[in-house]
Amino acid sequence: MVPATVEVEVKLTGDPAELAAAFGDLGGTNPVRQHLLTTYYDTPEGHLRRRGFALRIRMRRGARELTLKRDVGDGLTRDEWNTSLPPAGADDLSPGLDQLPREAPVGDLGIAEADALNPTFLTDIERTKKEVQAGDALVEASLDTGRISAGERKTRIAELELELLSGPVGDMLAGARALLDKRRLRIGTRSKAASGTDLLLGTSPPAVRATRVTLDPADSIDGALAKVVRAASTHVTGNLAPVLETGDPEGIHQLRVSLRRLRSAFLFLKPHLGSRAAALNREARRALRRLGPARDLDVFLLETLPPVIDANPGVSSLPRLRDTARERRDAAYASARKLILGRRFNRFVLDLLRVAHGGGLVVEDSDASLADTARDRLSARYRSLMKAGHGFDHLPEPERHRVRIALKKLRYACDYSRTLFPGSAVDTYLRRLSALQDDLGRLNDASVARRIAQELAAADPLAADGASRVADWYDRWARAAEPGLIESWRIFVATEPFW
Repeated sequence: MVPATVEVEVKLTGDPAELAAAFGDLGGTNPVRQHLLTTYYDTPEGHLRRRGFALRIRMRRGARELTLKRDVGDGLTRDEWNTSLPPAGADDLSPGLDQLPREAPVGDLGIAEADALNPTFLTDIERTKKEVQAGDALVEASLDTGRISAGERKTRIAELELELLSGPVGDMLAGARALLDKRRLRIGTRSKAASGTDLLLGTSPPAVRATRVTLDPADSIDGALAKVVRAASTHVTGNLAPVLETGDPEGIHQLRVSLRRLRSAFLFLKPHLGSRAAALNREARRALRRLGPARDLDVFLLETLPPVIDANPGVSSLPRLRDTARERRDAAYASARKLILGRRFNRFVLDLLRVAHGGGLVVEDSDASLADTARDRLSARYRSLMKAGHGFDHLPEPERHRVRIALKKLRYACDYSRTLFPGSAVDTYLRRLSALQDDLGRLNDASVARRIAQELAAADPLAADGASRVADWYDRWARAAEPGLIESWRIFVATEPFW
């Protein structure tokens, strides 16, 4: 199959005046203004969107262009297939699949007949574009303002797109970062197609889970890390909109998971890394600390407090505790949104994208065997865990928390490395590791619940009785869970490491 045209772009959003000023900061050729009317199409069942495709007809100065796009899933890149269409006639109500280029993956769309396609939403955009130089990269800068319409629903749009025409993607991203240094902008993570689909369906951006990274023994250490960082950057950017636009608890959770996975990758390959990785690791740690209170309060309100309330009907101090927790959670979410909108965090995300698509993090022994390196690092993680868990049956709760952290680091390292060690032993080991991690996670949730309840009671004395009931509940729960936790530890320790 003839390969698609590959579109590589980064998007910035913000106040229209700031976007216009940033567009002016870029310099470049004389700008060209265009009025773009675009109609998107799909089946009533949403076959295209469910498969990651978007199909559109764009009108520009009377000319029509049919485009099929597919999101590659790395946060920057999309495949696209374009073809010019004749002027619209009375019967041209929807595109025909036979009008797409021959190399377009029509068979992957999940539809058999073109007449199954209907218009879904429209974009009406005033675009100002020019070509600019960013280092060795030639970039098309497009300043877009306008609206998206789906029936009676409408939303405004303002964004600055930087699309790579030629040269290194890292240079284009460096140019975007320079704009963030000067203007109050943030990275845009939603395409017009994704925003239009949410408008059409009345939905919100969903939280995004991590994708499994497939490493090959032939990968260099730099190449393997680039795969991991690329997956982490996609995981990060995919969960920004859910946090900002909906306050989705799963969005906060997955954003924290993405940052922990990134930090674990840096720790895993630390002997090979230099200052750039250390700087990214510091920023990820900072973000995790800012996001932590929101996640802790979500777990408290959604998971650990409800069973205590259900077991104590009519106890007024428990709903009082819940209300106080909700107020504190709202403040924690405001802090999380402030973080994500801030210049420092957005520079971090752009720096992350730069290394994800350009590498350069590995500075020592980059030609070392990946499998041998993974084996050595897994063994080091395992030894750290065994040291932390020595005498596990009698460890106090704070020491078991350290075991949980060491176990989590080993878990992420195993996830990254599993494809380097084929065989059923990997699945057995990870299954038992996950069971122990879940048990320790529940123990940690109980500990956090007691801590939060005490903090809330200190701020609201009327909730003190509720806090005491929470503490009593989870003290009893921990004692009842102790035999199962010890058994999970013993089963795991008796399992032969797969590497």
